[in-house]
Amino acid sequence: MLDAFQQSPHQLVEFITAVAAREDGVSAAQAAAELASEEFDAEVGAVIVGDRLEAAVGFGSAPPPAEALCAIRPGLGVADLRGVGIAHVAAAGWDDAPPGRLVVARLDRGFAPEEHILLLGMARGLGLTLRTIEALETERRLRAEHQRQAEELAERQRLLEILLDIQRSISHRKPLREILDAITAGAATLLGVQRVSLVLDDALDPGRPIVARTNSPAGGPAPAGDALVASVHVNGRPAGALVAAPPEGGEFDPADAELLTAFAEHASLALTDAQTLQAMQEAFHDELTGLPNRALFVGRLEQALEAPRAGEREVAVLFVDLDRFKAVNDSIGHAAGDELLRAVAGRILGCLRTGDTAARFGGDEFAVLLEGARSAASAERVADRVIEAVRRPFQIAGKTVLVGASIGIAYGDDGVEGADELLRNADLAMYQAKRDGRGRRATFVPAMLTAVLERVELETALQTAVARGELSVVYQPLVALEDGRPTGVEALLRWTHPTLGTVAPSTFVPIAEDIGAIGEIGRWALDEACARAAAARRRRPWLRMAVNVSAHQVRDPEFPVQVEAVLDRHGLPGDALTLELTETMLVDEHGDALAQMERLKALGVSIALDDFGTGYSALRYLQQFPVDELKIDRSFVAQIGDDPDEGDDAVVRTIVELGRVMGMHTIAEGIETPAQAQRLQALGCRFGQGFLFAAPMPADRLEAWLEQAAPVCRAA
Repeated sequence: MLDAFQQSPHQLVEFITAVAAREDGVSAAQAAAELASEEFDAEVGAVIVGDRLEAAVGFGSAPPPAEALCAIRPGLGVADLRGVGIAHVAAAGWDDAPPGRLVVARLDRGFAPEEHILLLGMARGLGLTLRTIEALETERRLRAEHQRQAEELAERQRLLEILLDIQRSISHRKPLREILDAITAGAATLLGVQRVSLVLDDALDPGRPIVARTNSPAGGPAPAGDALVASVHVNGRPAGALVAAPPEGGEFDPADAELLTAFAEHASLALTDAQTLQAMQEAFHDELTGLPNRALFVGRLEQALEAPRAGEREVAVLFVDLDRFKAVNDSIGHAAGDELLRAVAGRILGCLRTGDTAARFGGDEFAVLLEGARSAASAERVADRVIEAVRRPFQIAGKTVLVGASIGIAYGDDGVEGADELLRNADLAMYQAKRDGRGRRATFVPAMLTAVLERVELETALQTAVARGELSVVYQPLVALEDGRPTGVEALLRWTHPTLGTVAPSTFVPIAEDIGAIGEIGRWALDEACARAAAARRRRPWLRMAVNVSAHQVRDPEFPVQVEAVLDRHGLPGDALTLELTETMLVDEHGDALAQMERLKALGVSIALDDFGTGYSALRYLQQFPVDELKIDRSFVAQIGDDPDEGDDAVVRTIVELGRVMGMHTIAEGIETPAQAQRLQALGCRFGQGFLFAAPMPADRLEAWLEQAAPVCRAA
């Protein structure tokens, strides 16, 4: 090889480099045969390892003459090669294991001694490369074997840890359902399958087995193939089975049966250790009503969704939520409330067919599974029966109790991807029924989910709306109806979303209250309004600013301190500010609201009840609270027609008289016609606001409006 390197260093280096770049012995031999034939301008190149032809080139698609090539010995000579003919051959070998030879053959001339020396260098380089590759392959095999053994050891250790945790849970008397869930989850994880089911006989409902499932794909079909089954026993008697669906695109190994059996034995141990009937009742049935709980309901729903369907609507879910239950429960006591829930459960069961499932999810939430609901009408009929049954009076603890039920309906053919999604759809429909007026049913449509997603988007955007400068305040003047003289302005909050555009306060304010953002938003709006009031009062010291306040703000013990700080910051006296609250807050927040309002009144701030007449406040609350103004809701003002004989002003007349008797001003909202303004004044209402006088306007236009209106009013 040294002689060859001295004579043809470049050719030898290129040959060895090219061969060594290959990843295995076969490809290295093939490359050596090709490179050698090219280097010597030969028709044939071949590599023989031991007595086996490893690679050959020059024979096209015909099989090479392996026997003739393997018969060629090191040196120079001639050979009869099938498909080529009588050829001059040169062969050079290497002796180290594995021994072999590099052979080239050409037809037109023999090989010179110096060519043979170069071939010898190539052969020895090839032998060195093959030994190195074999050593690397041996190392890879050893590493792979070690890795496999390590993985098997880790898998066994993982199995032991899971089973040990299950044993600890059994010995510590953890809830049975928690133990069974751990068993199915552990089996699914170690088997590497998507679905493991524990099917158990239900002594309370012999015709309907209990199914505890984990890692079930959302509504997809079970993988094709034979399932793996291991029996579960209680005190030696068959009680069910642990069933593993086959892995997708594969089959179980023999060892998998032993693994599943180990988990089945632990399920048997858990069931035998428990007082089985009681444990099953507690794990899969609601303790209060005896109905199936969410876990059992979901298992039956998943089974129903996977069953072959003969009709379009085979599966329907009714999500039932009681109306007014909290108020009733608080008034009659929790023990009586539990009795009411048991009575409701009985009435729901009375509305169902044999084979339907009613469940209690907790609180005042129930669910119904209808299998074989071939039409929307059939599910709706069941929902209507439940609504009517729950609407009838209950006799609880010697009292007549009235509640209602709002029901959402969702169907398994609505493109759902599993039990959880179907339940979510029914839940969304139930909330729509609540919004539509309670005591009714609603069927899920995709727009309901769209509305939820839009709400989530609004919730996220509201968190940073103040920081991004998306909120603004507009102002609507309040005037004296006698002469149109401005007496103040009301600050109205607006939100311009970067993509949704203007979002109505009736939409975003409740959301801000729900997510806890109303505090920051309310403080910002109050500061903006007071800053505008301070600027306007430099020329018009009579102007008062009215700001709407959420019950969530008033509930904050620091709210009066915040109001005082804003007044001080802008140099405003307390009587320059009116805070508008909703009348429902007087009832909902009675104790706290009274204390907070007294603290606000101590600052000189006026209190107005907004949208008066639309809530459910009582006269005794008005007498207790330090209220200065009643704002008549626009819905009552709209009933006043242009013709006094045709309009309906009874509610307005009552509110105005109530305000007069209790020493409160009345302010009418939403005045749009001169006739409304005249009638309100005739009824004794002194102040108002509405499009007749001015629409809400930004701060820069407010100054111009006041400049134009105030002198005229003074002159009048």
